[in-house]
Amino acid sequence: MPSTLLVIHRQPAGLLPTIVAAVSLAVLGTTASGQASPDDSGSKVKIPAGATAESLFKDFVHYARMGRFQLANGYAQSLLAHPELDPVRLVAISDADPDSIKTLLTLIRQSTIADSASAVLKLLQQGEQLERQSTARILTNIELLGGDPQQEFFAIKYLTESGEYAIPHMVDTLLDSSKARLWPRITTAFPRIGKGALNPLVMALRVDSTDLRLNLINALGEIGYPQALPYLRSMLASESTTEQTRKAVVAAIERIEVKFGRTFPGSADELFVTLANQYYDEDDAVGADPRLEEANVWFWDRDDQHLRRVEVPTRIFGQVMAMRCCEEAMRLKNDQGEALALWLAANVRREGRLGLDVESGDPDQTGDSDATRPDDYPRALYFTQSAGPRYAHQMLARALRDQDSTVALGAIEALRITAGETSLIGTEDFKQPLVHALQFSDTLVRIRAALALGSALPKSQFAGAHQIVPVLSATLSLSGREQVVVVDPDETNLNRVVSAIRASGREVIGDVSFFKAMERSRTTFQNVVGVFLATDLNDPPIADALRRLRTESVFGKTAVVVLTKSEQSVFAENLAKNDPYIEAVAASAGAERLGEAFDRVRARTGQAQLDVALAQTLAIQAAETLGRIAIDGSTVCDVAEAEPGLIAALASSDEALQTLVARVLALLSAPTAQRAIAFVALSDSNTESLRVSVFGSLAESAKRNGNLLEDDQVAALVDIAREDADLVIRTAASQALGAINIESNKASDIIRSFYRG
Repeated sequence: MPSTLLVIHRQPAGLLPTIVAAVSLAVLGTTASGQASPDDSGSKVKIPAGATAESLFKDFVHYARMGRFQLANGYAQSLLAHPELDPVRLVAISDADPDSIKTLLTLIRQSTIADSASAVLKLLQQGEQLERQSTARILTNIELLGGDPQQEFFAIKYLTESGEYAIPHMVDTLLDSSKARLWPRITTAFPRIGKGALNPLVMALRVDSTDLRLNLINALGEIGYPQALPYLRSMLASESTTEQTRKAVVAAIERIEVKFGRTFPGSADELFVTLANQYYDEDDAVGADPRLEEANVWFWDRDDQHLRRVEVPTRIFGQVMAMRCCEEAMRLKNDQGEALALWLAANVRREGRLGLDVESGDPDQTGDSDATRPDDYPRALYFTQSAGPRYAHQMLARALRDQDSTVALGAIEALRITAGETSLIGTEDFKQPLVHALQFSDTLVRIRAALALGSALPKSQFAGAHQIVPVLSATLSLSGREQVVVVDPDETNLNRVVSAIRASGREVIGDVSFFKAMERSRTTFQNVVGVFLATDLNDPPIADALRRLRTESVFGKTAVVVLTKSEQSVFAENLAKNDPYIEAVAASAGAERLGEAFDRVRARTGQAQLDVALAQTLAIQAAETLGRIAIDGSTVCDVAEAEPGLIAALASSDEALQTLVARVLALLSAPTAQRAIAFVALSDSNTESLRVSVFGSLAESAKRNGNLLEDDQVAALVDIAREDADLVIRTAASQALGAINIESNKASDIIRSFYRG
């Protein structure tokens, strides 16, 4: 089902849940499965020649209500392709049919033509936006403010609908002396517009006109929302603020506090940080309308004395506004550390949502645009690494709290680049997030943290150090394929779901037991991105299984698909309501629906995607880091713990990785390590280049640890060194043979084998 924009034109927002709940399938003449009624002919839809947008909309809605979806869809497609389609005019057509929006909402939720209905609804939303923004409409209503009481009433009503779009024109009018007759009505109208006026109004406080500024201050007090407080309090902190303005500001702050029944203590910079946190967290009180694709960021043009808006993708609005608030805080207090750390985090999140790689500082990488930034704006990594390790640690702490993979990765990369052991590791509280990241819910974050900590070659023991090597060891086996666990006590359905998921290219562990499945996943999988759980689990029940899953930090944000058995749909929906990372789907759903449900909830987790190429790169980096730790001889990290993972990686299809892990194994004193190296070197099924390299590792192991090979391996080595047809292989084997320094004089046998008399 497509994502939709739920809009009720001219209806109070609070009525939406009631309206949607009141619409039944009977309105559309559908069956319970959402299929068309039997009277749909199935014949090709013929659209009358010369059909207007109005007639096409009416016919679309008419046939949809009859349940004749094929006909309705034909009219919808023709409407959307109509050469004279005007979104604003379409709004007026929709308004003439009070139930048209209800019909569209129901089509989107419960019909086979959801895509067409969604497109029409989106077009209506576009029309409403254009209508709200219409300069001519806004200016007409500003003029009507000076009319009779009824004209003024409707003018305020329509200016309120225009919301923030009306404010620049109202401010311009207050700066136009020829419009003085309208000034009292405009200042009265500001508070009536309400919350929508706030963002442009607080920026307009920078106007040169003292009289206008006083009116704006009064309006902000009357509107009464706390997000105006830092802007007002910053005026009190300014030495240039006049006494008259101070009195107006104090009065406005008091009105806001009376309205909310509480005080808002703190300096202006502290209040800006509080507001920045609200924007960063995308609090409903300050967030942009999530149904809209774009949101406005307002600026004051000092030269032209005019408000200017810049549109940004709604998904970055909160981050852009958080950055602006932090900038205001730092202007007021240069050493506002909390503001700096929050600005850095918001910038990384903004960049990630624009589709950029937050671990890269490449200025040439492109993503979606942010018109609030100049074309030559540096990458987020530039700012984060410039700020230094302390602030990167603070960013990381916030990312761990929010389970935000994007910010975590940006912070860890900055730490990797700039921080040495003393900056990365220590008992100070601000240094703990990197260690805590070793248990983060995102595989890539755990790996990046382990690589950063391991590369620092720590010399002093610290809490959590024991986790570094296991994470690096597991990284050696990364496949790059998503790994999923399925638990269903019905073995037949279990096998069906497992097969469906496996067919999508994912690796799957399936079991009728939750405990067994999770234990297998912990020992076999390195990148579990999803868990499918049936509602009829009984050991433990699914609610308990979910609690157990979420208490493990690495599964705290893992996508969960609940396989809903018959008569348990309400229970499953309640589980999903209480956890944003759960999606419910019928247990009998086919492969496509299972995949769609998983993809939806997987996207909501925001976790980093791992592909084969990245997995190979990470495995190489893990092997290199383990090698540096082993050479360093660190007593903090014991590379011997990675021996099973290193040996397993010798079977990799990546020769570069095989070569690296053989070198690391050569540094270990365990007989199993040397014998595993020899197994690869002695096998004639491997490439010449790999064998030559691994024979070198075998020689290194022997020089360090002596001969730890089994007798049959020694014999095979002697044979290869003496008579292998490939002289390159023989030469490499002879080096290893000399290094193991066996007691019997095999060198004599080799020399005598070349004797020709």
